[in-house]
Amino acid sequence: MSGSSSRAATSAASDGNYEPVQWTLKEDSCIARVVVPGCAEIFFFYEDTCVKFGIKEVAMDQNDRSGRKYIGSVDCNPKIYAAEKAEIKFVDGVLWITAPKHHQG
Repeated sequence: MSGSSSRAATSAASDGNYEPVQWTLKEDSCIARVVVPGCAEIFFFYEDTCVKFGIKEVAMDQNDRSGRKYIGSVDCNPKIYAAEKAEIKFVDGVLWITAPKHHQG
């Protein structure tokens, strides 16, 4: 599993401690958590073993065109996880991607 995310060059948060993707491994799945505060619009798609996403920050006013954009992907080990069955949620500035494990049988 791996994850990547980048913020536009206009990002003010660059203190060196930014972890774009945080992982939680469970018995039946893996969960990727991506924090993107101030964002509301999201798109995502499945590509082979990963989920790719893009998120736009909401402009503060109608003349503000400097909103940041977040793009990234979460790549799952295809021998263990079914990325094409991943559940995607976007709640209060947090993108949650939950990829289930393949059923053993």
